[in-house]
Amino acid sequence: MPDIMHLIKIRAGQDRVHQVVSTAEGIRNWWTRDAVLDAKIGGAGEFGFYGHRMAIKVRVAECDPPERVTWDAISSTHGVFDGTTISFGLKSGGDITSVLFAHRGFKSSDDNIASATTRWGFYLLSLKRYLETGKGVPNPDDTELIR
Repeated sequence: MPDIMHLIKIRAGQDRVHQVVSTAEGIRNWWTRDAVLDAKIGGAGEFGFYGHRMAIKVRVAECDPPERVTWDAISSTHGVFDGTTISFGLKSGGDITSVLFAHRGFKSSDDNIASATTRWGFYLLSLKRYLETGKGVPNPDDTELIR
């Protein structure tokens, strides 16, 4: 099964990065403003995009501060992400945190995974921008992406 993986280095402390990727409040600043998440293990979340025309429902599988966050995708619009796993692995090196992002378990390689790869890259740069400058580019502010 194909996977999406990215590695990005961010000038921010590991605790801060974990907080921003593991809570709805943090996620609203870099990924999507339409975010609801109960951050404890077993908690439910829903992330909407473009007026909720696209949505992903997740369950928190792992939340190990400040090193890891993992969500199991329960359902999504058109079933694209159903059964996949999204994880953020964090490792500190002084004032820089390495984020190893993985979105695993896609059923096949197709246009959907190609689009998701591009979008995750964009949003991870938004995460970096938010943590380093205070200004991310979450949906619906992500006008640089073609809809």
